[in-house]
Amino acid sequence: MSLYRTVRSFIGRNFVWPFEDFCALHRPEIFEFIFYRLRHGASFVDCGDAEFIRMQGFDDFVHLKREKDFALKVPLNFAAPRARLKVAAIVHIFYPELTAELKNLLLNIPCAVDVFISTTDEDKRAVIEKIFADFSKGRVTIKIFENRGRDIASSFIGYREIYDDYDACVHIHSKKSPHAEKRLAGWRNDLYKNLLGSGQIVDGILKILADERVGMVFPQYFTPIRVSINWGENYLATKDFLHRLGIEIDSRHLMEFPAGSMFWFKPKALAPLLDSGLTFDDFPEECGQVDGTIAHAIERAFLFIVEAAGFRWVKVDSNDKNFNMTPVLKSRSQAELDANIARAWHSVLKRY
Repeated sequence: MSLYRTVRSFIGRNFVWPFEDFCALHRPEIFEFIFYRLRHGASFVDCGDAEFIRMQGFDDFVHLKREKDFALKVPLNFAAPRARLKVAAIVHIFYPELTAELKNLLLNIPCAVDVFISTTDEDKRAVIEKIFADFSKGRVTIKIFENRGRDIASSFIGYREIYDDYDACVHIHSKKSPHAEKRLAGWRNDLYKNLLGSGQIVDGILKILADERVGMVFPQYFTPIRVSINWGENYLATKDFLHRLGIEIDSRHLMEFPAGSMFWFKPKALAPLLDSGLTFDDFPEECGQVDGTIAHAIERAFLFIVEAAGFRWVKVDSNDKNFNMTPVLKSRSQAELDANIARAWHSVLKRY
């Protein structure tokens, strides 16, 4: 029996689990020790910028050390001409009660934006249409798709035809985490804030995307989710899917992905995915899966796809904290932003 199971059986899970929840939110270094060392008996190999982790019951994977896990601070700390990009918002709304919140976030985009919404039935569409009836920043399109593949299938298969018309897109959805409500209670708000929290935040992200090197921008990891930046049950499915796109990986490649599948991107950076020939039939019927589907595999494949298309990716962080678990790079000029983009990026296609 592992030390973790011994402690849990001796003290009782009614004490251990609330303690884990507290640590996940407030003392992530203790939570990671419990998760990696005690629960899964992990061993670590120093790879310079990253660590190779071998865990019992998981596929091996490489992740960045915290001191190397840079994010760009948004809003940016300098004024510059607004990036001139044609923008679209791709929005999947499974939970219509979040529609008003999503609409208000989209109003923070400081330029015209066309909105493409997917949902799963007529009743939900009626709610969405009513709330978006007075949206004035651009046209609004609402389509119903079958309930397969969640936001991934609806956005990148259902709306495949729209991407050639836009320079930059934001992909968001009505996220809930019913499988871990207490631990992940603030995750949705953290993702929304870092992507669309204000006009200044969006303006900064669009300036970052105006850099010809950058193909995707996503939020720095919500602290309690950091320990989940691993393959889980998705390694073989991700490897097989990327092989289908002509991209070869193994577990010695860096494990990074836009956890929660919300991000800004250039359609050209996801061209291998958009041109892959995927259909809704490639996705299983929805039954509340929390891992192991092709949608989860594609979430872990995004950055490999971006790099294979010739682009880089960066993380952003809008949180003003006196102490950050990971470093945030402030950009006070265009030259400093250019340097920070180079500093913040680590290739997932590099084998450690």
